[in-house]
Amino acid sequence: MSLQRNSRRGFHGADVATIPMESVSTLPKSLSPCYTASMKITLNTILAGLCILIVLAIIVGTAIFFGTKKAQPSVDLRRPEPAPTTQEQIIQAQKTQQQPQGETSQTSGEFGTYTSLGQVRASTMPDPETATTALVLVEPWFSYTSDDPAFQEELDTKRQKIHSIFLQFFSNHSYQQLRAMGEELVKSQLQESINKELVLGSISAVYFESYLFFE
Repeated sequence: MSLQRNSRRGFHGADVATIPMESVSTLPKSLSPCYTASMKITLNTILAGLCILIVLAIIVGTAIFFGTKKAQPSVDLRRPEPAPTTQEQIIQAQKTQQQPQGETSQTSGEFGTYTSLGQVRASTMPDPETATTALVLVEPWFSYTSDDPAFQEELDTKRQKIHSIFLQFFSNHSYQQLRAMGEELVKSQLQESINKELVLGSISAVYFESYLFFE
């Protein structure tokens, strides 16, 4: 790029050097590739930094969440027990259901299931030390060996009473007590309480499709 000197003088008689307009107009074009490349590098650096910060935030948040013991993955993980739809599935559920010591599963006869109770929401007894309660969400269903339609009708008639048995059971136990008992003992005691209210038959097992605690 060359500078052309005009013969024009300033106010005090000094020579003034000027640059032709056509030379000035070429400056942005010659610098634009470098400027664009620099902008791309800066933008990529910013995006990479944001991704690293997000990953670190997730890791730290997870560590804090589990560190406060508000989540207990090794305790809360359980296998769902969805209600079976065929006789073979019902029999298999009966075989795999853990029974209290001294009892055996019934695997013969006509099996039925009762799934009309729906989800039960209950509050636990206040903890003796912290006076806090927990919310329990459980979705139970029952199996039975009676093929008498009257027994199904009895279950439907006493649906509200059975629902109350669940509410009362959980309200009589604290969160820590329920954890210490374990799921199978909870089912066994609920089964016993329900059968005391039935006249035309009895349920052979209690299952939980879902069983969740919220502190």
